[in-house]
Amino acid sequence: MIVDVNPFVYSRPVPPEDVVDRDAEVADLLRHAVGGHYVRLYAPRKYGKTSLLTRALHDGERSEGLIGVLVDLYRVASVADVTVRLERAYAKHLRGDLRGKVESFLQRTGVGLSLGAFGISARLQLDPARDPLPALHALLDLPLRLEASGGFRAFIVFDEFQDIGRIDGLDGLLRSHIQHQGEVASYVFAGSEPGLMRLLFETKDRPLYGSAVPMRLGRLADADLADYVARRFDASGRSVGEALNPLLALAAGHPQRAMLLAHRLWAEVAQGHEATLDDWQAAHVAAMRELEPEFDAQWRGLDASGQKTLRAITLGDGSPYRTAALRRLDLTKDVVRRALPRLAATAEIEEREAGGYGIVDPLFAAWVDRLNDRPVDDARSGVRR
Repeated sequence: MIVDVNPFVYSRPVPPEDVVDRDAEVADLLRHAVGGHYVRLYAPRKYGKTSLLTRALHDGERSEGLIGVLVDLYRVASVADVTVRLERAYAKHLRGDLRGKVESFLQRTGVGLSLGAFGISARLQLDPARDPLPALHALLDLPLRLEASGGFRAFIVFDEFQDIGRIDGLDGLLRSHIQHQGEVASYVFAGSEPGLMRLLFETKDRPLYGSAVPMRLGRLADADLADYVARRFDASGRSVGEALNPLLALAAGHPQRAMLLAHRLWAEVAQGHEATLDDWQAAHVAAMRELEPEFDAQWRGLDASGQKTLRAITLGDGSPYRTAALRRLDLTKDVVRRALPRLAATAEIEEREAGGYGIVDPLFAAWVDRLNDRPVDDARSGVRR
């Protein structure tokens, strides 16, 4: 039996108890939820957004008596998709007597809804021409039924919410329901593409304009990451040793990338030993090798102006307008000026507090910088390129 298991999870959302350094964000979400406010939460992909939301739902149920429902809207393309996702979310999260009451109500609607195996998804498979809209209306009204079943406040999270923007009229349909539910439900609209989230919530002629408190999920603090990594190493009979500082420097507070690097480092260190810089270098190389196909596909998905602008950002240490970088890449300031908003809208880059721009994913930034073939010591990684 395998008992010495790598404690660093990076390939999926982690359980609530393993969320690192998000107590303040969870507390903010719950204060808004209890107060009846709606929140739009933005975080780049792989920032631990879903793990944070799961933790907030867990804590909200335990400490505030909220009925939490997490709806995954990733890549929904139709009203039918949204209806199925919403039905499945309620089926997953409702339990006990409340589930029975809701199931009874859904069956009485006569539109084919169920929290069991024979709900709207099964009916749509049997009859693809079936109109899912009546079922969606019934599901969107469920918070009112929850309140009527015992005074429960629903805490509903729409994850990857930006994808509903691809479905004509759906944001208006949603608003027509939630605008009457402030006393019985709280909503979090979470997304990972800032351009689409701004389009939905900051465009005056869109139905959801100004309807939710903005909240951005930031990077993790080095101190919290250091404590988490060191404790996990210690608990498994290892020490992170001198490899901790270069790991933190390269991860740059990026939650998923920090866990990936820690996972790879842990795998290099035998039980009873302390990590060395040689172990760190091997872990770094292994991580970059693992990510090579992902980064190659990401790079090929950009147009030439986007690719050159990313290279200019790394060449200019955050400033893509430096003359030497523009000359080397055969790039003009006008091309960069047009590319920057597109790259920011898809969360490839972000503005730095100190000025200039940075690539959101620090490992992708290192990968891009290698294309520039600069023979310099990378102080962040401890590896000479």
